[in-house]
Amino acid sequence: MDEILYKPIGYIRSEYEDITDMPKSSKESLDQEAQLIVDEKYLESMADIRSGEEYMIIFHFHKSKGFKQSVPLRGTGPITGLFSTHAPNRPNAIGVSNVIIKEVKDNIITFKGVDMLNNTPVLDIKKVFK
Repeated sequence: MDEILYKPIGYIRSEYEDITDMPKSSKESLDQEAQLIVDEKYLESMADIRSGEEYMIIFHFHKSKGFKQSVPLRGTGPITGLFSTHAPNRPNAIGVSNVIIKEVKDNIITFKGVDMLNNTPVLDIKKVFK
């Protein structure tokens, strides 16, 4: 297979510096805020992002190393196949979190539901349609 290369569109600014301090999912942290700092060349792409809406943030697990095909669910639960979890150590270190937008100001998106480390590279943002 061909190699795939991505360039971040921005990065996360959060209070979490270490994976052990971070919530295991965005659903566990809907009362906590973080910011997505988007490269200013994508301002036009942000034009319709609104407060109160749900979005997926697709990001790179930049501190992950290696992976196992079976892992404990949520870090402490029963052994589960990797693809049935949100474990950060994966063949391709890509993460997805659903968040609620709180505010958009210039190139900064403030959101609730942070489960990402500070300086996490963001690959894409997608609206959740219901």
